[in-house]
Amino acid sequence: MATTISYENDLEQPITAVQKEQLDRYIKVTTVAGLVKIKEEFYKDAIVYLIYYKDPSELTNRILETYYSIPDVEIRERQAVGNYTLVNAEGYNRGILIFKGKVVFDQAGREIYSSPIDAISNIHNFEETNKYFYDPVTGEQMYVFWYGTNGALSSMDSYNPIHYAYINPFKDHFHPHELPTLKGLDWPNMTYFHAADPIIPIEVHLETHLPTDTHLSIVTKIHRIFRRFFLRR
Repeated sequence: MATTISYENDLEQPITAVQKEQLDRYIKVTTVAGLVKIKEEFYKDAIVYLIYYKDPSELTNRILETYYSIPDVEIRERQAVGNYTLVNAEGYNRGILIFKGKVVFDQAGREIYSSPIDAISNIHNFEETNKYFYDPVTGEQMYVFWYGTNGALSSMDSYNPIHYAYINPFKDHFHPHELPTLKGLDWPNMTYFHAADPIIPIEVHLETHLPTDTHLSIVTKIHRIFRRFFLRR
């Protein structure tokens, strides 16, 4: 299987080998057979964080033993669910589980769901759970949905130009009661976004597919999500 090496900045955006020499912090990406396998984050030439994409046959304990010298290790596992890719992530500090989370990507590799999970109770943190809607023409992110403690919809952020007239210093999002009549929003047919559940859209097709190499787009964001919610170097 072909193995390639590439580089990213600390936001997991691609950079060249020349550019990484100019940075104190960068990420070395090891790709095997077209899928990202390992991401090593360096700070002043020392590895400070490692992301490992686990195959189903691999054991978590064995991975942690292999990289015991690195204090912070994040293990991600891709799972194909119909036309979607579910990524389960677990973060460890010196071998102790400190966070968990789930992210779902569509067939285009775009993030449509993200949720941190309490490492002890295994309960989703719904207040930090998001779902994302993309413009079907441009593919740009158009709406971000936020949920409350019980998984009920709490608000929607809009990047749709048609809604700019509604946004002002006193209003930066829309409440659930506004959505059914909001111009340009087909709310009755957007049932996936009405609540934090289900994680996978109910119209999921049953045929399987190879997991998307989300490294090219939004696995970038899962790292940002966990940096936002959990202690990082």
